Amino acid sequence: MGSIEKHEPTHRSTGSFLDMTFSTSHEIHPYRIGHPWIVKESSDEQIEAVCSKILQETETEEKKESIICKNCRNEITTVEYSIAVNGQHAHIFKNPLGITFHIGCFSKAWGCPIYGIPTCEATWFAGFAWCITLCANCFTHLGWHYRSGRESFYGLIMANLLKDHKIH
Repeated sequence: MGSIEKHEPTHRSTGSFLDMTFSTSHEIHPYRIGHPWIVKESSDEQIEAVCSKILQETETEEKKESIICKNCRNEITTVEYSIAVNGQHAHIFKNPLGITFHIGCFSKAWGCPIYGIPTCEATWFAGFAWCITLCANCFTHLGWHYRSGRESFYGLIMANLLKDHKIH
């Protein structure tokens, strides 16, 4: 038979009880403000399920990692909106002036408004018209917004962006 241990209740300055716990070797019976809960030992399967869920949530947090403007730290998008266009996320292109750009493709980028009239001239993605995008905060050129009919995406200049490693 399990032993019972009595723990003295914790008091607030007003004298009210926060909790009182009585435990046996198989069950814990906490009483919080007059509401009893029974907590039993978890099986290995339950523990594994909880660990798996925590791992999935951690992976989701990583996908929500912010992509920010290198110049002013304004949030532009998140890693979860990275997409592949023409089979890949990252592309290297040279514009007509000979300037090389390394861009990453994103489905959403709320931190960089679209400017200008769409044009297909010198487009890097066949069938897509483009406009430039600038940081909403500091107006640094961050890339281009591409549109073809109902399809659209952002091609953002990776050299002008950083990953923000803070936890959401």
